[in-house]
Amino acid sequence: MRNYRLAAMAAALWIPGLMFAQAEAPACAGLPPGKHSLLERMTAQFGLTCEQELKIEPLLHNEESVTKPLLKFSSFSREQQQEVMLTIKLAARRQIRQYLTAEQQKGMDAEVESVSKGGGKKKSDAKAAAAPTGLGLEEELSAAIVKYAALTPEEKKSMLLKVKTAARNDTALQLTAAQSDQLDAEIRDLKK
Repeated sequence: MRNYRLAAMAAALWIPGLMFAQAEAPACAGLPPGKHSLLERMTAQFGLTCEQELKIEPLLHNEESVTKPLLKFSSFSREQQQEVMLTIKLAARRQIRQYLTAEQQKGMDAEVESVSKGGGKKKSDAKAAAAPTGLGLEEELSAAIVKYAALTPEEKKSMLLKVKTAARNDTALQLTAAQSDQLDAEIRDLKK
Protein backbone atom coordinates (compact mmCIF):
# COMPACT_ATOMS: atom_id res chain seq x y z
CA MET A 1 0.00 0.00 0.00
CA ARG A 2 2.81 2.35 0.89
CA ASN A 3 4.54 1.69 -2.48
CA TYR A 4 1.28 2.53 -4.21
CA ARG A 5 1.08 5.89 -2.39
CA LEU A 6 4.70 6.72 -3.22
CA ALA A 7 4.08 5.88 -6.87
CA ALA A 8 0.93 8.02 -6.90
CA MET A 9 2.78 10.95 -5.30
CA ALA A 10 5.67 10.62 -7.75
CA ALA A 11 3.24 10.54 -10.64
CA ALA A 12 1.44 13.61 -9.29
CA LEU A 13 4.74 15.49 -9.19
CA TRP A 14 6.06 14.12 -12.50
CA ILE A 15 3.00 14.56 -14.74
CA PRO A 16 2.62 18.35 -14.25
CA GLY A 17 6.36 18.72 -14.85
CA LEU A 18 6.01 16.73 -18.04
CA MET A 19 3.08 18.87 -19.13
CA PHE A 20 5.11 22.03 -18.40
CA ALA A 21 8.07 20.72 -20.41
CA GLN A 22 5.81 20.02 -23.36
CA ALA A 23 4.27 23.49 -23.08
CA GLU A 24 7.72 25.10 -23.35
CA ALA A 25 8.25 24.06 -26.97
CA PRO A 26 4.86 23.77 -28.65
CA ALA A 27 4.65 23.02 -32.33
CA CYS A 28 3.93 26.07 -34.40
CA ALA A 29 0.18 26.21 -34.97
CA GLY A 30 -0.67 26.50 -38.63
CA LEU A 31 2.13 24.32 -40.01
CA PRO A 32 0.89 21.50 -42.23
CA PRO A 33 1.07 18.04 -40.65
CA GLY A 34 4.14 15.92 -41.20
CA LYS A 35 7.85 15.97 -40.54
CA HIS A 36 9.66 19.23 -41.15
CA SER A 37 13.22 18.23 -40.29
CA LEU A 38 14.97 21.03 -42.20
CA LEU A 39 12.60 23.62 -40.76
CA GLU A 40 13.14 22.15 -37.28
CA ARG A 41 16.91 22.32 -37.77
CA MET A 42 16.68 25.94 -38.94
CA THR A 43 14.42 26.79 -36.01
CA ALA A 44 16.93 25.32 -33.56
CA GLN A 45 19.94 26.85 -35.33
CA PHE A 46 18.56 30.35 -35.95
CA GLY A 47 15.85 30.63 -33.28
CA LEU A 48 12.98 31.08 -35.73
CA THR A 49 9.68 32.39 -34.43
CA CYS A 50 6.41 30.68 -35.28
CA GLU A 51 5.62 33.52 -37.69
CA GLN A 52 8.93 32.95 -39.47
CA GLU A 53 8.33 29.19 -39.61
CA LEU A 54 4.95 29.76 -41.27
CA LYS A 55 6.59 31.91 -43.97
CA ILE A 56 9.63 29.65 -44.49
CA GLU A 57 7.89 26.24 -44.57
CA PRO A 58 6.27 26.78 -48.00
CA LEU A 59 9.64 27.88 -49.40
CA LEU A 60 11.27 24.68 -48.16
CA HIS A 61 8.36 22.67 -49.59
CA ASN A 62 8.91 24.36 -52.97
CA GLU A 63 12.62 23.59 -52.78
CA GLU A 64 11.77 19.95 -52.19
CA SER A 65 9.53 19.95 -55.28
CA VAL A 66 12.72 20.44 -57.33
CA THR A 67 15.20 18.37 -55.31
CA LYS A 68 13.06 15.22 -55.38
CA PRO A 69 12.99 15.00 -59.20
CA LEU A 70 16.68 15.93 -59.24
CA LEU A 71 17.55 12.98 -57.01
CA LYS A 72 15.60 10.64 -59.32
CA PHE A 73 17.26 11.99 -62.48
CA SER A 74 19.91 9.37 -63.26
CA SER A 75 21.45 11.05 -66.32
CA PHE A 76 23.61 13.33 -64.16
CA SER A 77 26.94 12.30 -62.72
CA ARG A 78 27.27 12.72 -58.98
CA GLU A 79 29.20 15.95 -59.49
CA GLN A 80 26.58 17.37 -61.85
CA GLN A 81 23.82 16.47 -59.43
CA GLN A 82 25.66 18.14 -56.54
CA GLU A 83 26.27 21.28 -58.62
CA VAL A 84 22.59 21.62 -59.53
CA MET A 85 21.55 20.79 -55.94
CA LEU A 86 23.81 23.55 -54.64
CA THR A 87 22.24 26.07 -57.02
CA ILE A 88 18.76 25.06 -55.83
CA LYS A 89 19.70 25.25 -52.14
CA LEU A 90 21.38 28.64 -52.52
CA ALA A 91 18.33 29.99 -54.39
CA ALA A 92 16.09 28.77 -51.56
CA ARG A 93 18.32 30.41 -48.95
CA ARG A 94 18.11 33.72 -50.86
CA GLN A 95 14.32 33.54 -50.53
CA ILE A 96 14.42 32.52 -46.85
CA ARG A 97 16.91 35.24 -45.93
CA GLN A 98 14.31 38.00 -46.37
CA TYR A 99 12.28 36.59 -43.44
CA LEU A 100 15.23 36.54 -41.01
CA THR A 101 16.39 39.16 -38.55
CA ALA A 102 19.81 40.75 -39.05
CA GLU A 103 21.34 38.39 -36.49
CA GLN A 104 19.72 35.33 -38.08
CA GLN A 105 20.92 36.51 -41.50
CA LYS A 106 24.51 36.44 -40.24
CA GLY A 107 24.07 32.78 -39.28
CA MET A 108 22.42 32.00 -42.62
CA ASP A 109 25.24 33.77 -44.48
CA ALA A 110 27.84 31.68 -42.63
CA GLU A 111 25.94 28.49 -43.50
CA VAL A 112 25.65 29.51 -47.16
CA GLU A 113 29.37 30.27 -47.31
CA SER A 114 30.18 26.87 -45.79
CA VAL A 115 27.90 25.02 -48.22
CA SER A 116 29.23 27.01 -51.18
CA LYS A 117 32.77 25.92 -50.32
CA GLY A 118 31.77 22.24 -50.21
CA GLY A 119 31.06 21.99 -46.50
CA GLY A 120 27.56 20.59 -46.98
CA LYS A 121 26.45 16.99 -46.65
CA LYS A 122 27.16 14.66 -49.53
CA LYS A 123 24.62 12.06 -50.52
CA SER A 124 25.57 8.58 -51.62
CA ASP A 125 25.88 7.92 -55.33
CA ALA A 126 22.82 5.64 -55.42
CA LYS A 127 21.30 5.01 -58.82
CA ALA A 128 17.94 3.48 -59.62
CA ALA A 129 17.93 -0.31 -59.92
CA ALA A 130 16.43 -0.33 -63.41
CA ALA A 131 17.65 2.18 -65.97
CA PRO A 132 14.77 4.43 -67.02
CA THR A 133 13.90 4.76 -70.66
CA GLY A 134 12.51 7.79 -72.43
CA LEU A 135 12.29 11.33 -71.24
CA GLY A 136 9.92 11.04 -68.27
CA LEU A 137 12.43 12.02 -65.58
CA GLU A 138 13.97 14.73 -67.75
CA GLU A 139 10.54 16.23 -68.36
CA GLU A 140 9.63 16.01 -64.65
CA LEU A 141 12.84 17.74 -63.56
CA SER A 142 12.63 20.35 -66.32
CA ALA A 143 9.04 21.22 -65.36
CA ALA A 144 10.04 21.52 -61.68
CA ILE A 145 12.93 23.84 -62.57
CA VAL A 146 10.67 26.06 -64.69
CA LYS A 147 8.10 26.32 -61.86
CA TYR A 148 10.63 27.02 -59.10
CA ALA A 149 10.32 30.74 -58.35
CA ALA A 150 13.51 30.97 -56.27
CA LEU A 151 15.70 30.52 -59.36
CA THR A 152 16.63 33.48 -61.52
CA PRO A 153 15.87 33.23 -65.26
CA GLU A 154 19.60 32.73 -65.91
CA GLU A 155 19.80 29.91 -63.36
CA LYS A 156 16.74 28.23 -64.89
CA LYS A 157 18.18 28.45 -68.39
CA SER A 158 21.56 27.09 -67.26
CA MET A 159 19.99 24.23 -65.33
CA LEU A 160 17.64 23.30 -68.16
CA LEU A 161 20.57 23.21 -70.57
CA LYS A 162 22.47 20.89 -68.20
CA VAL A 163 19.44 18.59 -67.73
CA LYS A 164 18.65 18.33 -71.44
CA THR A 165 22.31 17.83 -72.41
CA ALA A 166 22.74 15.10 -69.79
CA ALA A 167 19.58 13.35 -70.97
CA ARG A 168 20.66 13.63 -74.62
CA ASN A 169 24.05 12.09 -73.82
CA ASP A 170 22.64 9.29 -71.61
CA THR A 171 22.68 6.13 -73.73
CA ALA A 172 20.82 4.25 -70.98
CA LEU A 173 17.67 6.24 -71.78
CA GLN A 174 17.31 4.49 -75.14
CA LEU A 175 15.86 7.56 -76.83
CA THR A 176 13.98 7.31 -80.08
CA ALA A 177 15.14 9.39 -83.04
CA ALA A 178 12.24 11.77 -82.47
CA GLN A 179 13.17 12.21 -78.78
CA SER A 180 16.81 12.85 -79.71
CA ASP A 181 15.74 15.43 -82.29
CA GLN A 182 13.44 17.08 -79.74
CA LEU A 183 16.26 17.38 -77.19
CA ASP A 184 18.67 18.66 -79.84
CA ALA A 185 16.21 21.42 -80.78
CA GLU A 186 15.61 22.36 -77.11
CA ILE A 187 19.37 22.46 -76.46
CA ARG A 188 19.91 24.73 -79.48
CA ASP A 189 17.17 27.08 -78.24
CA LEU A 190 18.70 27.22 -74.74
CA LYS A 191 22.13 28.05 -76.15
CA LYS A 192 20.80 31.15 -77.94
